[in-house]
Amino acid sequence: MHALISVTFAFLFVWLAGFATAVTAQQSESQLRPNFLLVVADDLGWADIGAFGSAIRTPNIDKIAADGTIMSQFYAGPTCAPSRAMLLTGLSSHEAGVGTQNLQQAPNQKDSIVYQGQLHDGVVTLAEGLQSIGYQTMISGKWHIGRDTDQQPHRRGFQRSFVLREGGASHFADQLALNPAELPRYFEDGVPVDTLPADFYSTTFYTQKMIDFLDARDRSRPFFSYLAYTAPHDPLQVPDDWLHRYRGVFDNGPESVRARRIAALQARGLFPAEARASTLVPPPPILPGTKPPWTERSEAMRRVDVRGVEIYAAMVELLDQNLGRVIAYLEAEGELDNTFVVFLSDNGVSAITPLFYPQTSREWLHQERDMDPANAGRPGTHTYIDGEWASALNGPLRLFKGTTADGGTRVPFIVAGPTVAQGVINKQLGHVADITPTFYALAGLQPQMSAVYRDKPYPRGSTLEASWQGLKVRRQQAIITELFGDWSVRDGDWKLSRMAPPFGDNTWQLFNMTVDPGETLNVAAENPLVVEQMQRAYVSFAKEVGVIEPKPPLTRDVGALYVGKCNWSCEARLLLLNALVNPSDRWILVVAVLLLGLLTVLLGRRLLRRHQLVDTTMH
Repeated sequence: MHALISVTFAFLFVWLAGFATAVTAQQSESQLRPNFLLVVADDLGWADIGAFGSAIRTPNIDKIAADGTIMSQFYAGPTCAPSRAMLLTGLSSHEAGVGTQNLQQAPNQKDSIVYQGQLHDGVVTLAEGLQSIGYQTMISGKWHIGRDTDQQPHRRGFQRSFVLREGGASHFADQLALNPAELPRYFEDGVPVDTLPADFYSTTFYTQKMIDFLDARDRSRPFFSYLAYTAPHDPLQVPDDWLHRYRGVFDNGPESVRARRIAALQARGLFPAEARASTLVPPPPILPGTKPPWTERSEAMRRVDVRGVEIYAAMVELLDQNLGRVIAYLEAEGELDNTFVVFLSDNGVSAITPLFYPQTSREWLHQERDMDPANAGRPGTHTYIDGEWASALNGPLRLFKGTTADGGTRVPFIVAGPTVAQGVINKQLGHVADITPTFYALAGLQPQMSAVYRDKPYPRGSTLEASWQGLKVRRQQAIITELFGDWSVRDGDWKLSRMAPPFGDNTWQLFNMTVDPGETLNVAAENPLVVEQMQRAYVSFAKEVGVIEPKPPLTRDVGALYVGKCNWSCEARLLLLNALVNPSDRWILVVAVLLLGLLTVLLGRRLLRRHQLVDTTMH
C-alpha cells in the first residue's frame, strides 16, 4: 500500500513538473514573440514630418526614425479605405472588397463584391491571423472598411475596439458628419456609443483608449495594437490652445515652403539633388476665386489663405505628442524593446475640398457648417487645405491624394523594433500590403499552415523583414494600383501610369523614378518595350483581382475646387470649366456654342432690321 502511494506521488510530481515546464516554455515562447504597435495617420503627406525636414514639430516620430529605419519609397493606395483594406489583409484592395470608396462606385461596379466598399468573409484580416496564434488584438480610431455589423472590428479579429465606423467626422464631441451621406457612428467592442465625453478630441481620446486597452491586457501574451488616427484628415480642427501654435511659420507662402522642403529632403538624401521636382498645377483662370501670386495678395487675403495649413500643422504635432504618450507607456511597462513600432500614412496629403464628398452641395455646406475664416479650426467648422498648399506640402512629388501620382500614393514610413537597423534610410520599394505578411513572418505565423486561411487567399504582399534588418533585397513584385479608373505600375526604376482628366489625358506615361521621382518627363515613346511589359503586368493583375473598368468613366467635378457661395454667373463659369476638363461633359460646349450662335444670329437680325428701319425713315 505504501509502495502504491509512493508511486502515485512520484507520478503526480513528475506530471506537475512537466506541466510547469510546459507552462514556463509557453510563457517564454509568448514573451519571445514580438509585440506590434501599428500607427496610421490620416492624409499625412510624405514630407510632413520633422525627420524629412518639415517645419512641423514631430519629435516622437523623429525619435522612432533615429532608433529605426525610414523606408523612403513606400506606397499606399490613393485614398483611405483601399489603403486600410490592403494594410489589414495583405491583399489588393479589390480582393478585400474595397476596390473603391463607399458611395463612389460606377453603375457597372455596384453589384460586384470587389467594389462593395467594405471587407467580406472571403478574406482574413491581420487581427484574425495574429489572434489565431495567441496575440491580443486591439484597435482605437478609424475603421472605414466595414459598415455592416459582421464587418466591424469586433467581428474581424479585434478583441478590444473603439472605432469611428466612417471615413471621417468632426474631431470634437459634436459628431458632425463629413458629408450628409455618411452619418458618423462610434462603437466600443461592437456596442454603439451615442454620446461622447464633452472634452472629446479624436487624437487624444483614441490615444487614451489604446493605453487603457494595453493596460488591461494579459501581460503573459503578446499584443497587436492598431492606433488609427483620423488626424490630419479634414475637417481641420484642434483644441483652442493649439489654434495659433503655427502662426507665422508659413507666412512666406506655398512656393517658399515647397522650396524649403525640397532643399531639406535633398540634404537628408531623401530626394536626389540632381532630380527635377514636379511642377505645380495652377488652378484654371476661369475658376471663380482664383488668386493672384502670393506676393501680390493683400495681408488680409494671405492671413485667410494660410489658416488651413497652420491648423493642419498643429494637428500633426498634436498627433506626434499623443504617439509619444503610447511610446512612454510601453517603455514604462518594459515592453518597448520587444515591440515593433510602425508609423505610416494611408495616402498623400489631401487637396480635397468638402464639396468633393458624396451628396455634399454648396447650399448644404454653407447652411450646416461655419465657413467663416475667422473661426477656422473650431467646432462646427470645415477647414481644409486647397491644392496650392497641398502641392507645397508634398514638396517635389507630383499631385496629391486621390491620384496615382506619387504625391497621392507615396507615404512616410518608419519602423523601429528588436531587429530593425537603426538610423537607416532604406530606398527599397515597399507597399502597404507588405505589412500583414511581414508581421506574420515576425510572429511565426505561416498562412499556408493556418486553419484560418483554409480556402481563403494568402497575402500577396512581400515580406519586409530582411529590408528592415538592413539587407539589400530586390523586390520581386511590381506595385500595382487601380482606383477610380486610374492605374499605375511601379517596378524597379520604372513607373507607368494612366490618369483621366483633369490630371491626365488617359494615355500611358512612363517615368524613370531613379532620375525623375517628380514624374516630370514622360519617356514612354523612347521605351516602348518597357511600356509593353508593364502594361502586360497591369492587365494580368487586373484580371486576377477582378478590376472592373468604371462605365461610364468617373469624372471629377472641377467646380468643387471653389467652395465659396455662387451666383448664376459663377455657376455658368463652373459649368463651362467642367465641360472644358471632362470629355463626358463636352456636350455642354456644343450646346453653349449653338446657343451663342443662335444668339448672334438673332442679335444680327435685330440690328439688321433696326438698320433697315433707320434707312426707311431717312428716305
